[in-house]
Amino acid sequence: MDENLERLIRELGEAINEAINESEEIHQAMERIRASGADVMLILEATIAFKEKPVADKEEERPKFRDISIEQRLAEISNEDRQFLKSLNIKFDTDE
Repeated sequence: MDENLERLIRELGEAINEAINESEEIHQAMERIRASGADVMLILEATIAFKEKPVADKEEERPKFRDISIEQRLAEISNEDRQFLKSLNIKFDTDE
């Protein structure tokens, strides 16, 4: 793996960690657990997978993540990912 890709992956990991650390919802949920008398520690494991794109694909301008609608993002979630998220009690508006 080239150094640039390694750096970008490291930046992604740091961004994920920062987002979790700054999440008010996560902080509040952990505080509620502590208030119930339990100690809590959050340990997450992330797997980052990627594949090289053909050169022609690299030339296309892709929209920024924030410009993609929620509906488009949800449409791209696989059934396996949906099942995993449901096991974490994460629900979608389209769930019954």
